[in-house]
Amino acid sequence: MAPSEGIELRRGRLICVVAPEHGGSIRRFALERDGDWLDLMRPAPVNTRSPLAMACFPLIPFSNRIAHGRFAFAGRSVTLPPNMDGCPHPIHGQGWLESWAVDGREANWLRLSYQHRADDWPWCYRAVQTFELERERLAVTLELLNESAEPFPAGIGLHPYFPKPPGTRLTAEVGAMWLTDGEVLPTSHAAPPPPWDPRQGLDLDRVVLDHGFTGWNGRADIDWPVSGIRLSMVAEGPMNHLVVYAPKNGDFFCAEPVSHMTDAVNHSEAAPEARGLAVLESGGRLAGRVTFTVG
Repeated sequence: MAPSEGIELRRGRLICVVAPEHGGSIRRFALERDGDWLDLMRPAPVNTRSPLAMACFPLIPFSNRIAHGRFAFAGRSVTLPPNMDGCPHPIHGQGWLESWAVDGREANWLRLSYQHRADDWPWCYRAVQTFELERERLAVTLELLNESAEPFPAGIGLHPYFPKPPGTRLTAEVGAMWLTDGEVLPTSHAAPPPPWDPRQGLDLDRVVLDHGFTGWNGRADIDWPVSGIRLSMVAEGPMNHLVVYAPKNGDFFCAEPVSHMTDAVNHSEAAPEARGLAVLESGGRLAGRVTFTVG
């Protein structure tokens, strides 16, 4: 991959390429084996600038959709414009669409930051991402700091895309899931039916999903029988929700560690553990860490 494609981190058999100017995204995360590179996340095409084509991008300061961009918080009415073609509901916050500053770097370590000034999202905040390659794993730390004088509703997460060769399976311990309507907005909280139950291992050749799971214990295992590799994703901190996106006939899938349900700002009736929304006080910090370990 050309140097202009991003900042390259290396450690042992692993490589991670990060694009600060394109949403603070990961362009590539790969493992060297027998002289070949095996992609552990779906690699971004050369020269692409679209965050949706990246290997992974941050979800700051909320995950997934807010219904028609409208919600009320602490007596304030907020309206956010759509930010993705074809979707009437603003999605994934602001960080994934902005350029991030490089605050520090070493051969296997990188720190980025993004400063948001109040606009349609009427609160100021600072976001920080730290990437560190260790032996056999990549660790990504997310931090969200409230720089406003008032509290705001807050969430964090990552949106990794994984390759889906034949036989790919995803296994995770969860408690329940949010069923959705035709616009992928949550309707009811229920036990996952057998074909959609990641506790039994999802056969990604057969399943089509775009749903959030609650009560996640923070670990998800991805098995690729074609290569004989297992990738274990472990989330620490508030990210105990798991969003699984497996489109029909796709050659990729997403398993997203996040801190709250879709459209959490409009579901105050949901139980706290099913909703997961944080209220970040002025000067407060919300932080979590996700590791991707090769087994």
